[in-house]
Amino acid sequence: MKLAKIQLLLSLFLLLALVPIGCAKSSDSLGETHQSETNLTSITLPQALTDGKPTLAEFGRGTCIPCKEMKPILENLAVEYRDRLNVSIVSVDDYAQLTNYYRIMAIPTQIGFDSSGKEVFRHVGFWPKDQIVPQLSKLGIK
Repeated sequence: MKLAKIQLLLSLFLLLALVPIGCAKSSDSLGETHQSETNLTSITLPQALTDGKPTLAEFGRGTCIPCKEMKPILENLAVEYRDRLNVSIVSVDDYAQLTNYYRIMAIPTQIGFDSSGKEVFRHVGFWPKDQIVPQLSKLGIK
């Protein structure tokens, strides 16, 4: 178990060295850039997965309609669970190697990781908040 965790961390750090994972900007449909109040893209996925809190990551694209519909839900979760959950958006366009690493086949894809960085669940498509919140208990969030 400990060896698997070390291997996961090493893999994540290798990815971090090869690919810029996060960014502080997000794009809207008009091509304007703005900083999100909750900074969903400011924490890199490797940082999120190694800081000891569970993580909800979404892989998507700024022009995807379901991805746009998910953004306010993810922002709300980031605020509501601020001290207990990392919430991150990963652009599939900007981070293709990371997208391939997690075998993302369709967007949006949400992945829930426990506090040790292990994938616990995965969902593809639009996901209403009232369906996400019960899943957070699988990550140890009450």
